[in-house]
Amino acid sequence: MAISKANRGEWGEPYVVLRVLGDGKLFMSDDQGRKNPNEWMNIIDVIRHETKERIVIYHYDPENTMVDIDINGNRMTSVSANEFMKAANHLATDVLKATGRSFKVSDELNAFLRDKAYMEHLKAKSIDKNDIYLTVKDPRSSIVRNRIGFSIKTKFGKDPTLFNTAPASGAKYKVSGMTEELMTVINSMRDHKGKVAVMGRCEKLLAEGCRLEFTGFPIAKRAGCEAFRENLDLINPRLPKVISTMLYNHFFEGNSNIDITEITDMIIKKNPCKISRPELKYPYMIKAFLYAAHCGMTASTLWDGKGEVNGGFITVNENGDVIANYALESEAFKSYLFDNCYLEFPATDKKHGDYAKVYKENEEYYFNLNFQIRYR
Repeated sequence: MAISKANRGEWGEPYVVLRVLGDGKLFMSDDQGRKNPNEWMNIIDVIRHETKERIVIYHYDPENTMVDIDINGNRMTSVSANEFMKAANHLATDVLKATGRSFKVSDELNAFLRDKAYMEHLKAKSIDKNDIYLTVKDPRSSIVRNRIGFSIKTKFGKDPTLFNTAPASGAKYKVSGMTEELMTVINSMRDHKGKVAVMGRCEKLLAEGCRLEFTGFPIAKRAGCEAFRENLDLINPRLPKVISTMLYNHFFEGNSNIDITEITDMIIKKNPCKISRPELKYPYMIKAFLYAAHCGMTASTLWDGKGEVNGGFITVNENGDVIANYALESEAFKSYLFDNCYLEFPATDKKHGDYAKVYKENEEYYFNLNFQIRYR
């Protein structure tokens, strides 16, 4: 494994492997997202799909506190769990004291990862939304859960993304009262840093008397249709209206709240879908959307409603604690996502849909807004 540099998030995946094998346990989260020292699952196997052709399995032997390492079914070596613990502590120290966006770890640690842990890739091959697979045993019930898939979210760096922005996730609004001249003026507006003045453009639209009507989402190139609308319809047909209201409220009505809980309170009060019992239905459908995003739903590909993650999150906290939040208890997990997610508004480049720009389609004017969701 020849690793020159990696960022904090990229170091999170090997760190989880080292830490859980050193502990022999996967600790569970409490209600505040902290490690619950009284609740854990015992580690039996840690499985990494490094590539399609290379599967590395770390088998934890609790009697001898050793880790047996197999590659594609062939035993390679056995390493003391204590060595994994030392390597985890070493990596945490290197990450926490590092400066800059990406950085190297010590030669000693790199040698351990390569020669003793048999890691050829920092990030395992993503065959689905899972970053790692674990076979664990509940010490209370003795139930063994085989090859549970987890996605890893690390707080060593920036908060991880739950729902990634894409050109296909932009809410599309038809603009009335627009002219060619005004379109040119609005699209030329930049802030003092030379970046697209998103809020300034929105204010200008309103000041010029333009009216915006939500019409849907862009066509996803690979799917050949409004894949995001299709996916939202599968979860709840009212979600397109809810999401468009969230974005309009932020950009055009000046609501600076970004926490999903606070935004949901706004949706409940506005009740854009004119439904009964909004205080129950809106949180329910938004939780379902967050859970679907966790399970692999994106804006660009048609989703069949089946989850690709069957375990949940493993989170690396700022202090290096590795804790799990199970998706198996789905209602509790949905509530956890609901309480810990927030909206973010990415750059306006083509990768993110080239939004906040007036454009024409079939002689009509349109304006898109986009977003992503991070997990705090």
